[in-house]
Amino acid sequence: MSLSQQDSLVDWTVALAAFAAEVEDFVEQIPECHILKSNIKNLTFYQITQSGLRPKAMAKDPLEEAGLHFDELNKLRVLEPEVSQQTTELKEECKDFVDKIGQFQKTVGGLIELVDELSKETETEKMKAIGARNLLKSVAKQREAQQQQLQALIAEKKMQLERYRIEYEALCKVEAEQNEFIDQFILQK
Repeated sequence: MSLSQQDSLVDWTVALAAFAAEVEDFVEQIPECHILKSNIKNLTFYQITQSGLRPKAMAKDPLEEAGLHFDELNKLRVLEPEVSQQTTELKEECKDFVDKIGQFQKTVGGLIELVDELSKETETEKMKAIGARNLLKSVAKQREAQQQQLQALIAEKKMQLERYRIEYEALCKVEAEQNEFIDQFILQK
């Protein structure tokens, strides 16, 4: 459809809407007529009969057939008003969804950071516990080794004591023999 055809179509539609408004004003002035008011989008033509005016069905709107529609502000649109409204609602819902996903990602990010921090603290405490356990094991082994050393020292000292006692007894015998010899030597003189 050429630009001049579109302009003439728009002019024709505007003239038709003005005519429909004049007819509605005229019909409202006649109190005997009970006519349903038509929606501006669906222009209604009136037919004069013996009983009065009655609505006459209009052929399909050529603008609608061409895919052009008027919105609530009487602006010419390519999309049907319902589709345009649904598109706007979907856009708003998508924006809300994206906002909620962003908020969710922030929350999950915070949770992940918290879990990582707790994981690091847990790992640190685990390493401290392992170190303390190893220290206790080494202290226990050191005590056991020290105890064995002390027992060996005690056994060695007991053996030394036994040698000293035997040596003492031997020396006591030698002293007694020497004293006896001295006593006999003095008695012999």
